[in-house]
Amino acid sequence: MSMDFGEMLLKERTKRGLSLRAASAIIGISHTYLSELESGHDPRSGQKPLPSSDVMYKICKAYEIDETETSALMGYQDEDSMFLYMAERFRKLKKEDPAKYRRFLNIINEDQ
Repeated sequence: MSMDFGEMLLKERTKRGLSLRAASAIIGISHTYLSELESGHDPRSGQKPLPSSDVMYKICKAYEIDETETSALMGYQDEDSMFLYMAERFRKLKKEDPAKYRRFLNIINEDQ
């Protein structure tokens, strides 16, 4: 049986012995939003909550999860789909904030 995104979040939080409020503080989101993500249900819309890429990054960083390992759980069909999404975001960043885009490129190229 495969785990969905909400189940993975709950598992990672409980594995670390964190309360909902403590985990949300570490991630940098509200505890009510984290609860919605874990349950897979937004009570206001009745829909499954879809976190932004920024929230996904915060979650992966806080829980020390490799984003590529969670690509399917995050709604991407495969790793390439996630990379295409990220590329789209960076093309948008290049247009909207060239300085941030150059900083990003410097960070990537730092190891080379």
